[in-house]
Amino acid sequence: MIIQRKPEDTITIVVPSNPKYLRAVRSLVDEVTYEMGFSVKSRSEVIQAIDEACTNIIKHSYDGNFKKKIIITLQDHNNRLEVMVKDFGKKVHPARIRHRELYDIKPGGLGVYLIKQYMDVVWYDISPRVGTELKMVKYLKKPKRHH
Repeated sequence: MIIQRKPEDTITIVVPSNPKYLRAVRSLVDEVTYEMGFSVKSRSEVIQAIDEACTNIIKHSYDGNFKKKIIITLQDHNNRLEVMVKDFGKKVHPARIRHRELYDIKPGGLGVYLIKQYMDVVWYDISPRVGTELKMVKYLKKPKRHH
């Protein structure tokens, strides 16, 4: 795992597409969201969304190949966290990226649904020549002060 810190409070993580590295990703995201002041619930939601995105890349974009790479970028903008998860695998048109029906009781298939529920803004960018970029935003809701 490579971690790069750029100016403007940006962290870029490059991890192999092996599920065993997702625990380290979750730990780093937990630390970043903690330092930004997110609530426990919001921290958990961001962690889950990124974990689901990586899992989907490994399973669908890379067909289970553990030797590819995933790039995760976290940008702290004080009032929001911007996340980009990039793969270099098969392209899928955003209209075809969807979850299974909620009433269809079976394991799996809800990652896209959870990502959209947990993050405030979600969009897929298929413009890169290779792969797909999932871009997500989670706003930091400041607690209201009572005078």
